[in-house]
Amino acid sequence: MKYRLGVDTGGTFTDIALLNEETGEISVSKVPSTPDNPSQAVLKGSNQLLKSEGKSAEDISFFIHGTTVATNTLLERKGAKTALITTEGFKDVLEIGRQARPDLYDFRARKSEVLIPRNLRYEVSERILHTGDVISDLDIEETRSVIQQLKKLGVQSIAVSLINSYVNNEHEKRIKGIIEEEYDQAYVTISSEILSEYKEYERTSSVVANSYVLPKMNRYIHHLSDNLKANDVKSDLYIMQSNGGVIDAETARDVPARTVLSGPAGGTLAGQQISQTTDFSNLITIDMGGTSLDTSLIKNGEPQFTTLSEINGNPIKFPMVEMHTIGSGGGSIAWIDSGGALRVGPHSAGSEPGPVCYDKGGYEPTVTDADVILGKINPDYILGGDMQINIAKAKAAVEEKIAKPLNLSIEEAAEGILRVVNANMVRGIRVVSLEKGHDPRDFALVAFGGAGPLHAVDLARELLCETVIVPSNPGITSAIGMLTADVRHDYVQTVAQEAHTLNIEDVHDTLSEMQREALEQLNKEGFAEKDKALVVELDLRYAKQAHEISVPLDVDYLDDKQIDKAINKFHDAHKEVYGFSREGEIIELVNIRLIAFGNLSRTRLNKGYFNHNKEVTPIEHRNVFFDGNFYETPVFNRTDLSNAFKLTGPAVVEQLDSTIVIGPNQEAQTDVSGNLIINLSYRRESHNE
Repeated sequence: MKYRLGVDTGGTFTDIALLNEETGEISVSKVPSTPDNPSQAVLKGSNQLLKSEGKSAEDISFFIHGTTVATNTLLERKGAKTALITTEGFKDVLEIGRQARPDLYDFRARKSEVLIPRNLRYEVSERILHTGDVISDLDIEETRSVIQQLKKLGVQSIAVSLINSYVNNEHEKRIKGIIEEEYDQAYVTISSEILSEYKEYERTSSVVANSYVLPKMNRYIHHLSDNLKANDVKSDLYIMQSNGGVIDAETARDVPARTVLSGPAGGTLAGQQISQTTDFSNLITIDMGGTSLDTSLIKNGEPQFTTLSEINGNPIKFPMVEMHTIGSGGGSIAWIDSGGALRVGPHSAGSEPGPVCYDKGGYEPTVTDADVILGKINPDYILGGDMQINIAKAKAAVEEKIAKPLNLSIEEAAEGILRVVNANMVRGIRVVSLEKGHDPRDFALVAFGGAGPLHAVDLARELLCETVIVPSNPGITSAIGMLTADVRHDYVQTVAQEAHTLNIEDVHDTLSEMQREALEQLNKEGFAEKDKALVVELDLRYAKQAHEISVPLDVDYLDDKQIDKAINKFHDAHKEVYGFSREGEIIELVNIRLIAFGNLSRTRLNKGYFNHNKEVTPIEHRNVFFDGNFYETPVFNRTDLSNAFKLTGPAVVEQLDSTIVIGPNQEAQTDVSGNLIINLSYRRESHNE
């Protein structure tokens, strides 16, 4: 019998899910993360779960990992000593950027510092036109001199981004060859190999980000792969990408920037699975862990994607699930600013030392401490009782840092902490919903992460969502979602021509070459013909627009008819996003995109671990704080809940990986897939009355 193992490394906990490929049964585990060496928690948690299930490492047929190494390297600016080689006259592109202010109305706002200081940005003599014509050859001797200087400086990683290399990469390839000759110890990334796309600022920033994290990510993946083999894991190591697809470890080592949102992307895939197994096709997912909240939107069963994201002020132009992240998690620290206002986050206590109540040396009050004080978290039930909670220390910290300065009771201060963090999260959720033209009232809220179900009903109430869905294993949902992913590779080539004057033969030749490269990669990975799938997308815009919209075409060729279909889809998409369209205006084809899927064998997930025969009774009653008052609240063990079991709040449902809070008079019911569905619609109606 074979098993799939999914591991999601978070800032506070590392989540592990084990899937039986024959039965669909899922087993889960959760261990504290080890930020100094994330692989320690990965190995410890995996071995712990296998041992508890009586399985061996040899039973693992597929090992998928969502990692925060690249993300944290960018956020903490602890990457390699990196240099940039670019065309003469373009060394300051990184700092010039797009001249957009970080905060339009804050005169003191400053851009984030670029990852490579000016003294490590080098220019070489060469010039290629946007047509691909070479008007100035690469100065080879000058290039060799630059490489020798970088070697003397001890540069670890080199990014190469030449102007217009997306249309002719001859000079970039020469530079890469010289680096390999002169300084083969250095890591090298050339823009034309990872992002053959126009817009020199975004392309350069993406290549620099990749180079910056490349050495650290390379060492991490190499170390983890070696340890998995040493532990007799037969499966190759696969890494989750930000686009919701899987790549092998070798590809992840070459292009680690594709993994910056790998863990949260797994959560979005899990949300997509829920949209396919419930009556709710429009979902907003919220993944609230120990350090942050990640939120994404699924419309008509499909996640929303973007081709440009930003990590700590650095644009990264790779396809990824459209997601917004804010520093609001269970470990977010509550503090009082200079004006006397209560603030929560973005700083976090993380896993070390963690919230005060963890009794591991933390002294700053956090969201988790507030939840414990208000009875929403059982002091004896964290990680199934494996983690001891010190509620007295939590109360003392909240009293000293928040309650006394604001002249509040401890409970009022704790409630204030929760109200502030909820307000922060609502603003974050509106970024992917209201600000994109989506009304939250048309969506159900899917809550997961260890802390998501604790706050979900309060967030839904603020957003006027009528339904909250809590998956069967909310604290491990992202790891479970990874187990449903397929291998995915993205390719892009800039065309930049008016659609009505396209040379269709040239465009078709470009697409054919992209298809050849994609199929070659899938063949290398051992996929049979029936398991390969190619999807074509065109980036279109009205003439002289700054941004384009991607429209999909389920074809493997392009002709005039397909271009016309794409233009019609573009008009519709533009109207949906911006509220208007301009039929008859000139349309430009900016980029051709190709998505190559290697479909992994589908394994159905089990339909929950719920006991259909056992009489459901509360395991205890305790006082829980709701809207200014304590209520005597029944507490249920989720493993006791049967299919179609109904309850009316207030109630608390506890399980190994999370706690679900249901407010007074709110109704909840389990479904056949093991989800707990909470209905808030009556509350909105009574409120309106």
